[in-house]
Amino acid sequence: MNIHYISHGPHKSGGFQHESRLMETCVKYYQSTQEVVAKTFRQEKLFETWIDYLYLLVWSFFKSNGDINITNARTALPAIWRNRFNKKQTWVVLHNYDDKDGKSTLMKLYFKLLFKVLSSNKDSRIKLIVVAPYWENYFKKEKKIPFVYLFPNLFETAIYKEAGNQKKNKWIHLGQYSIKNDPAIIDLAGRLNKAGYHCYFSTLDERQHRIDRAYYDIVKFDTFNDYLDRMARCECTLALSRVKEGWNRVAHESLLLGTPVLGFKSGGLGDLLKESNSIIVNSVDEAYTCITEKLWMQADEDFLLKYDISNGINWMKTICQS
Repeated sequence: MNIHYISHGPHKSGGFQHESRLMETCVKYYQSTQEVVAKTFRQEKLFETWIDYLYLLVWSFFKSNGDINITNARTALPAIWRNRFNKKQTWVVLHNYDDKDGKSTLMKLYFKLLFKVLSSNKDSRIKLIVVAPYWENYFKKEKKIPFVYLFPNLFETAIYKEAGNQKKNKWIHLGQYSIKNDPAIIDLAGRLNKAGYHCYFSTLDERQHRIDRAYYDIVKFDTFNDYLDRMARCECTLALSRVKEGWNRVAHESLLLGTPVLGFKSGGLGDLLKESNSIIVNSVDEAYTCITEKLWMQADEDFLLKYDISNGINWMKTICQS
């Protein structure tokens, strides 16, 4: 069996890590009964112009020739078209969807076509994979897509346990630096700075490395352990997104480190906050009150164990046996 993972992007983002884990678990599942050859095809760059994106679509068409083709949404249509009339499978991974997240008109049309294709599909060889119960329900009920499956973010919890539960400093992790954040988080950082807190964003972007602002820093860490150590020493991590989140990997990592999370109930992030017994706020004012009055909630232990990598095969069975 040949399993192909088709991917793109300049950074190894949370989405990339989720998709990679999906492929690894898929390989492990089928290796118990047959020989498996797994290949990753990845364009490590941004595709911003329509010419660039056309190239990406053509490239993904030719790479989607595995027995199982795992692809993100932006390269899904070529994979579906190539394998519509054969026995090969196409797994489309979609972490979230929000019309208000700044998509171009062309990209909105692309997703409209993708949803039309997926909703009219009658063949379980074409599957939509999501990361949270919220999105499983949304795509089944709102978009009428028949074959939707949940494969959550999974973590090697032992790594985080070893790095976590550090002595807390008066630090606040503002989350990952992104246009997805509520703009009011900057004002919140200013208020927290005046209250004696040190605030910082983490980032994967080299262009934002070690940027110092008046009330907060933007930090690209040299190593993953540095990133974990800093967050483990924070009083809390914020997840204040203005768009409907897929899940929020950074928030989950924070909980694994013993650092509480507070955030908005948006998309799959709402599932994460409710399941983990974290704090849900409705405004930055509420966030400020929770932080300064130290109204923390510790993550539920069952939640942390549920998403350990050891449980991956259990999630995969439902996808592969359908």
